[in-house]
Amino acid sequence: MNDESGTDRPTRSTRSPRALVSRFSPLRLIATILLAVLVVGLVAVVAGWRPSLNPFTQRTIDRSSPAVLRSLEDLSQYHAAGAHFEVVVDLEQDTKWLPSALKGERTLFVGVGTVDAMVDFGHLDAGAVKVSPDRRSVSIELPNPTLSKPQLDLDHSYVVARQRGVLDRVGGLVGGVSSDKALYQKASTKMAQAAQTDGQVLELGKKNTTAMLRGLLGALGFTNVQVTYAADRR
Repeated sequence: MNDESGTDRPTRSTRSPRALVSRFSPLRLIATILLAVLVVGLVAVVAGWRPSLNPFTQRTIDRSSPAVLRSLEDLSQYHAAGAHFEVVVDLEQDTKWLPSALKGERTLFVGVGTVDAMVDFGHLDAGAVKVSPDRRSVSIELPNPTLSKPQLDLDHSYVVARQRGVLDRVGGLVGGVSSDKALYQKASTKMAQAAQTDGQVLELGKKNTTAMLRGLLGALGFTNVQVTYAADRR
């Protein structure tokens, strides 16, 4: 049966398969990739010349909560001297029966910090200070200087190298957290031991405390100021 006159027939596409393939030719794909690379490179150049125009500029957003006061305490310790230390910590953690290349971690850490010599004035009894009747001479007996807890300088302390086994690296990729707390503790312990063994900071603490008291009491009119420490009685 013939179609009635005036009735539209569906038109068939006259594009051949070869024409469709030519639209996705490798040359066109390569040209598109090169154009994208050129655009990215141009953006990078412009951003380096004028950072304000960089659309990918990174920024830091601080969402930390404000500090909360938890408690107050009285301080009666006079920090008379400070010793500055630099210590190298080589800490290795191994797992029994497993090679270090598979499971283990070794870190080389440089710790920088200070240890102070302190004299505690908070526990002086009534007999620790003796004043002459004419108020021209005074003798003071103080406790021996002690060492403060080491204060690690995080701005100048740094990790030199860190080697991890395959399993530790995989654990880090899937969310495992590596803590440097052991490094800080080891560095602080070594600083405290060095300050205690050397002893110079303690002697300097005694010297500076004596000079401070003589200057202070001398300004109050005392001409003879004698300062002794508990260790001097031995």
